[in-house]
Amino acid sequence: MLFALNKLPKTLRIALILTLILLGLGLMGWSQVKPYQLDVNDELIRMRALVFHPRDLFQLAGFSLQPQDRLSVDPDKFSMNIPEKISLISARPVSIQTPEGESEIITAELFPANILQEAGIQLFPKDIILIEGENAQPGQELISGEPLTLQFVPAKQVDIYLDDQYHISLFTQKATYQEALAEAGLEFNNKDRFYPDLSDTLEANNQLHVTLAEQICITSFETDYCGLSAGTTVSEALADISVTLQGLDYAQPLEDQALPADRVISIHRVEERLILQTDETSFSYSYQEDPNTQLDTTAVIVPGQPGIEVLRTLERIEDGVLLSSTSEGPWKASEPRDGIMGRGTRAVMQTETVDGETFEFWRKVSVYATSYHPSTFGDNPRTRSGLPLAKGTIAVSAAWYPSMVLQRVYVQGYGYGTIGDSGGGIPGTYWIDLGYSDEDYVGWHSWTTLYFLAPIPTWYPVVLP
Repeated sequence: MLFALNKLPKTLRIALILTLILLGLGLMGWSQVKPYQLDVNDELIRMRALVFHPRDLFQLAGFSLQPQDRLSVDPDKFSMNIPEKISLISARPVSIQTPEGESEIITAELFPANILQEAGIQLFPKDIILIEGENAQPGQELISGEPLTLQFVPAKQVDIYLDDQYHISLFTQKATYQEALAEAGLEFNNKDRFYPDLSDTLEANNQLHVTLAEQICITSFETDYCGLSAGTTVSEALADISVTLQGLDYAQPLEDQALPADRVISIHRVEERLILQTDETSFSYSYQEDPNTQLDTTAVIVPGQPGIEVLRTLERIEDGVLLSSTSEGPWKASEPRDGIMGRGTRAVMQTETVDGETFEFWRKVSVYATSYHPSTFGDNPRTRSGLPLAKGTIAVSAAWYPSMVLQRVYVQGYGYGTIGDSGGGIPGTYWIDLGYSDEDYVGWHSWTTLYFLAPIPTWYPVVLP
């Protein structure tokens, strides 16, 4: 065959050789046309092609690759033996909303956690991821290739310190410390102290300092008892165990001092008692005539009031023991005030039955009665008024006589009579002398009642002398 070629003209021989070369190259190229299966975002595309770069396959399929796309092979690597199966996860725009603002990345990641990590956001427990407004799990696989909006709601971090030592960190979507502790199942004594207050609103990052309550004991003369307190001063500890100091009570150590190392507080109960001893000073009454009050009675016109003198004694008692007693005074709390009594001047007719006799009278007086008869005075006994001395003639004291002469009276136990004589009487005693004849004389030495009978005279003494 080579001999035959050599006999051909040079030009033809060259053309034939070029033809054979081209034919060989064509056959070689045709041998490289192969079937390919492209998995593009979980969608299969089948094709046959002669390519030496994977990118060319996707261009033939109508896809323009992005730098962020994820391929199973290097799209720009030359190869005579490109894999028949190639997968592509297309990058897509993801809008990420956070409390700080909104950003956008181009990514082929399919899991929310990886997307956030690619955006520089680290996930913590209790963080919330919302995709198109709905909750999504960090490891939830997403549909590839489609733009989406991802909202990131970070959990609030609460670092808890017990007695200034770090204890634990909580992550929560709750609004307050108290709700966060309840969510985590952390329980504390109600005497523990919290800073900030458990009702405070949580920020993005928080620290909760807990001072744990410890036993505190109280001693007093009344009783000893213990309780729990997280306070650092005596006053805070007393408040925690509901002990109140009253008045002059005091604590050891003092309320504004720090708790002692043994956490024992002594309470001393102090009482000051003011004892008032009162004494009345006397007052007197003056008298004046009172036309509105019945004769021989009295009425209070202005009441008297005794004065008050006070002796003050101050006693100080500590823990049930009297420490001191100081007296002051006496001092006058009020002056006495004299009163005024009214002597009745109004004579009023009254009726009474005495010894079976009913009569009207306007005055009655309790008197001491004696009796006398004519033979006592010799041969010619005469009375001051000239009336004969016989039963029915009554003598009164010389002080009474001028205002009572010839006044009709009744004497209980004696009967009716007329005042017609006077005598010496008994000093300081209301006295009458009952007259008798010698034949009917009865000796008297006793108290009785003297009634002044109607009519009422135009003048009479208000006070009997």
